[in-house]
Amino acid sequence: MENQNPRELEAGTYLEKHRVLDLLDNMTSMLIFGRPDDPKTFLIQQLEKLKIAKQSGMYYPCLFDDSNLTSIFGMLDPTKRGFITREQFVEALSTLGVKNFDEYPPGSEVNKITLDTFLRESKQGLTKSSSTFKQ
Repeated sequence: MENQNPRELEAGTYLEKHRVLDLLDNMTSMLIFGRPDDPKTFLIQQLEKLKIAKQSGMYYPCLFDDSNLTSIFGMLDPTKRGFITREQFVEALSTLGVKNFDEYPPGSEVNKITLDTFLRESKQGLTKSSSTFKQ
C-alpha cells in the first residue's frame, strides 16, 4: 500500500466511505434476481426506495424474505431438531453476505440457534447490508 498513488488511495477511501461498491453489488444482484424488462427504470426505482429508506430511518429491503431464510434454516436442520449450531449460523450469515452480525446470539452458549433467532439476526444483518448508504 505504501507505493499506492495518493489519488488512488483517496478514491478508494471515498468509495468505501460512501459504500459505492456495496451499492453497485446490491443493484447488480437486484437486476439479476428480478430481470426487469426496463433495467434503467428499475434501477431508478431502487435508488428512490433507498433514498426513502435513508430519510425515514428504515432499512432498505433485501433479496431474501422470511421464506427464503426459513428454507436456508431447513437445509441446515434437515432432521428438524429445531436448531442449528453456532458454526452453521456464522457460516450461513457469512455466505449470505452479512458482514457485521452478532456471532454469539442467544442460544449460542448451548450451541442451539433457533429459527426465530436465525430469522431475526439474518434479517437484521441483511437489511443493514442492503442499506448501502453511508451510515
